[in-house]
Amino acid sequence: INPYEVDERLPGGYTKKQLPLEVKKALYPDFIASSPRGLVPSVADSNGDKVWESLHVVQYIDERFDHPPYFLPRNDPVKRAHVRIWSDFVTEKMQKNFYVLLMDQDPAAQAKAKETFFQECRTFAKAMSKDGPYFLGKEISMVDIALFPFWQRFLWVGGHYRGLEMPKDADFQRLQRWWEATSERPAFKATLVVKIVL
Repeated sequence: INPYEVDERLPGGYTKKQLPLEVKKALYPDFIASSPRGLVPSVADSNGDKVWESLHVVQYIDERFDHPPYFLPRNDPVKRAHVRIWSDFVTEKMQKNFYVLLMDQDPAAQAKAKETFFQECRTFAKAMSKDGPYFLGKEISMVDIALFPFWQRFLWVGGHYRGLEMPKDADFQRLQRWWEATSERPAFKATLVVKIVL
């Protein structure tokens, strides 16, 4: 399912223009039945039950298929809550400030958004486990899943359009170690977008 308009003149025909919901309904009626807002991903199980929105799908899969890797830690309600909190932090703080930096055309506002984005990244890095490459340490979690596709955009899109370069301090070294580990996981590797497409 391609939720974007296609332009044959572009590499792969890929654009960033969302198809209107009515067009998606006409093209992909079964998908819209699973995802009322027309956003990917969504899942429908054999009972016809539907779940949509990225992190809700991750939680559903984690609870529906009871085997490792667990994206939300088992038998630790506090750690589970922290995974949800930091997953929200990725979307509400890091991702939001990056898109302000990307979309604002005023250089002063861009500079302010960049500093805010870096500060949010440092806050996130300080919350990461010291033990292992992933957010919680040696085990992957929903927090890693939440950040991975956006970190790729931060690096490639931010670098291309805003000359964004990540600092080299200890917090960003921790994030770099995380990026290297996650980007080597086969499931994550399979979702990487070709650089020219981004």
